[in-house]
Amino acid sequence: MSLLHTGKDLRRLNQLAAILFKYGFADMLRRLGLATPVEQAGRLVRLGGPDSPLRMGTAERLRHALEEMGPTFVKLGQVLATRVDLFPPDWIAQFERLQDQTRALPFDTLRPVVEQALGKPLERVFASVDETPLGVASIGQVHAARTRRGERVVIKVRKPGIEATIQSDLRLLDHLAKLASDNSEELRRYRPVELVREFHRSLSRELDFTIEARNAERIRQNLRGFRWLTVPRVNRALSSETLQVQQHIQGIPARALDQLDAAGLDRPLIARRGATAAWKMALEDGFFHADPHPGNFLIQPGNRIAMLDFGMVGKLSDGRRDQIVRLVRSIITREPEHGAAVLAGWSDGQPVNFEQLVADVEDVVSRHYGLPLSELDISALIADITALVRVHGLVLPSDIALLLKALITLEGFGRLLNPDFDLIEEARPLMQRLLRNRYSPRRLARSLGLRALDLVDRAYAPPVAPGAPRGGEAGLDPRHLERLVARLERGQYRQIQTLLVASGILSGSLMLAGRVPPAPWGVSVLGILILLASGAWSTWLLWVARRHLREWE
Repeated sequence: MSLLHTGKDLRRLNQLAAILFKYGFADMLRRLGLATPVEQAGRLVRLGGPDSPLRMGTAERLRHALEEMGPTFVKLGQVLATRVDLFPPDWIAQFERLQDQTRALPFDTLRPVVEQALGKPLERVFASVDETPLGVASIGQVHAARTRRGERVVIKVRKPGIEATIQSDLRLLDHLAKLASDNSEELRRYRPVELVREFHRSLSRELDFTIEARNAERIRQNLRGFRWLTVPRVNRALSSETLQVQQHIQGIPARALDQLDAAGLDRPLIARRGATAAWKMALEDGFFHADPHPGNFLIQPGNRIAMLDFGMVGKLSDGRRDQIVRLVRSIITREPEHGAAVLAGWSDGQPVNFEQLVADVEDVVSRHYGLPLSELDISALIADITALVRVHGLVLPSDIALLLKALITLEGFGRLLNPDFDLIEEARPLMQRLLRNRYSPRRLARSLGLRALDLVDRAYAPPVAPGAPRGGEAGLDPRHLERLVARLERGQYRQIQTLLVASGILSGSLMLAGRVPPAPWGVSVLGILILLASGAWSTWLLWVARRHLREWE
């Protein structure tokens, strides 16, 4: 698609270029080849101007530029704040300070959007709407209202024209990212094309309020076992892409510490409950609130927590959660090779110096190994891991990056409520349960069964395609081929037996450790029998292997 998609795109490009020039990024635009087209378009770019922006650091200048560029770029900065693997802490700190400078719109401007979404006049659904907004964001505006049935609700309205503005900005960003990747080695290391692609997906989801409603419902179902946690119900019948109507929740803002204390609420308990919910969402459900800052929580009587705003969520597949468990285990048990293997899987196909990576992981582990959980600084640990990722040119998967950013935000929230808050300590019971489940006999048996099926499948070659050379045509005696296949099948059969023996030994050991009944004198009889049987089986396998080795000598 051409950069100059419309005349509006060209005008917008001129505005953005002028802002970047103002904040001292003229050299970057010249290297991208953008200064000349902009000037030819009739825009006089002044390279002088006030000295104050030029006295700022690069990250601070970029933050001010993004704020001045408008809502799309503020959102971009918020996404960049999650990429702790690409940007150093001082840049992340500046991205986190981004403030949307959008002013509130008069409700009369929003009324047509509301009525179009409802398909009827506003008064037929709502008895009243408070025209003073409860909150203003770049995409939507929030107002309190009351339905004709007397129910107190909150309505979130997408601002008129915002989608067209964002789509125009996204077209420009897509083209600029490709220019940056093609023309600047320095900018290429930030992976601009991948970042913009991720941002495009995130912002497109945020524009559709029905997605946020589904997110809220899913998290509410996942956390229904926590009676002390509330997720507001969304009125799906009245909600649409541009309008969200949800239950009105009252409570004390989580950052209002004086009000919490005056109400006699238990701040340490609230912090622990918030961490418990967050860890369950991330590690057990694989679907988590990705922006757990204090503004998204209200505290209710009885130390109850109300969770708000589900526009930004993260998803972790079973495989990704398994990687997290393995990484945590490598730190707990001081196994840097296992941790390095997980990180090397994030190399995005680039060559990795694995020995050096193992050595660097060992340095990180040694700095945190053996510390009491109360002294383990999760922010420092994450900073060490992300610094290591940057040094080796690895790329954190976007879901992992979002999780790490959420954990950093959550720890700051917890320590705001309780200076002695320990995020890792709150994760320990759940992590122990996940580790037990990972190495449980049932899961091991299932994995061994799948592995066995793979081995059996590999023993049989697929049918030969028409016209493909056959065994005899390739010069290989079919009788030799049959003998090779028979040996392969026997070898794979013994591999399956070895896996089953290992499963028996592990299962017997777990039964002994867990004192599985019958267990006279505290010793599991079944565990002993399984261990003895596995030992006899392994002895027989060793004898068979030794005999075949002699045949090959």
